[in-house]
Amino acid sequence: MEINLGSLRLPINAATKTFAILAKRGAGKSYTGAVLAEEFYKVGVPFVVFDPIDIWWGLRVGTDGKSSGLPVVVFGVENADIQIDRNMGKAIAQAVVKENVSCVISTFGLPKVAQRQLIAEFSEELLKINKTPRHVFIEEAHEFVPQRVFGAMSKAFSAVEALVVMGRNKGIGVTLINQRAATINKDVLTQLDTLLAFRNVAPQDRKALKEWVEAHTAEGDFEKFMASLPSLPTGEGWIWSPEFLGIFKKIKIRRRETFHPDRETLGDEFSMPVIEQTDIQRFIKEFSKTKPAVDDKTPQTQKAPAPTLHTDELRDLRNEYESKLMAKDLIIQSLQKQLAAIAGIIGGELPATPIIAAPATGKTDALIENLPSYEKTIMRAIQQHPNIPFTRAQLAVKSGKSAKSSMFDSAIAKLVKLQLIERKGGDLVYVQ
Repeated sequence: MEINLGSLRLPINAATKTFAILAKRGAGKSYTGAVLAEEFYKVGVPFVVFDPIDIWWGLRVGTDGKSSGLPVVVFGVENADIQIDRNMGKAIAQAVVKENVSCVISTFGLPKVAQRQLIAEFSEELLKINKTPRHVFIEEAHEFVPQRVFGAMSKAFSAVEALVVMGRNKGIGVTLINQRAATINKDVLTQLDTLLAFRNVAPQDRKALKEWVEAHTAEGDFEKFMASLPSLPTGEGWIWSPEFLGIFKKIKIRRRETFHPDRETLGDEFSMPVIEQTDIQRFIKEFSKTKPAVDDKTPQTQKAPAPTLHTDELRDLRNEYESKLMAKDLIIQSLQKQLAAIAGIIGGELPATPIIAAPATGKTDALIENLPSYEKTIMRAIQQHPNIPFTRAQLAVKSGKSAKSSMFDSAIAKLVKLQLIERKGGDLVYVQ
């Protein structure tokens, strides 16, 4: 199974990677995101869309604007299956994880404060309970992870930042969609695996993209890349993926298979078709009756991603291995759903899925407690996720430090020397 974007094919483990789609208005950024969502649906990976501009409901509609599109649940104010309010974030997360459905959360029409509360609570809960591959699209990403964070925005910023930084450890991939690179928080921007850049012109964005290239030590003709952006045709752009795919090239996106809404041409007479799809209608009915119960005591397992590999051959092998594992997991999920349906008919019960206990810690806290404050903060951050690989940039964000600081480099070298953390490939790991 592959992800078909047009002139570009991706392995299905792209679903748990981190992307940014950057372009000026009308250059194809949301269009490209929708094509990626269509492909995830085809391979059985559920997705979630944060949509503050109310255009992603078009996934529900065929290209003619009349027929049915994808069986995606739309939460929102307009063009919605389920009306939302600011307090529904946790309940939505629990429901979509339990039923493993795709959804659009359209916050257009809610006050900004209400939007941020809903997205913050959804993001926190999703990161807490997710167990299977899932992808989150964040439209107008600067609304949730802006370059400058003020008081009222801090909770939403922290929750969405955690999805980007830590999501891969829970099977969650993220795509940030935005007009300007410069308006997205630079620490969040450095977490990307892959950059998709379409027509863009602003000099501030040039600086932000240059910082991303430098953070990833990405090889490629940056000047040629930047010089071409102002004149790219709609739907054509560049992909730059130094670690995940090892490619830097021009691409052309295929045509959408679902409806692309245009608020200027829809008019007042348009109404979204109802999808008569059994599972989706059941979900809508059940969610509307009652919100899912909160169960904060259920333990969750974590799967550590493979360490970063640096040769073309090993990188390709890693992607093939991850993709095969994901394909196997998706088949198992489908079979479990069928078994659950059969059990419901015959009145039986399925055995519970075993939870693997976390290994006991092998490090003593005494040595860590005697560390200087700076090193101790880094250790406390990585200790929360034993056996999970972190890049330098990820660990810096997690511990609230600067990855460009010489003090951070010295602290990492010291912790490695003390055998409190280990280097594995290009990553840092706390091994219990």
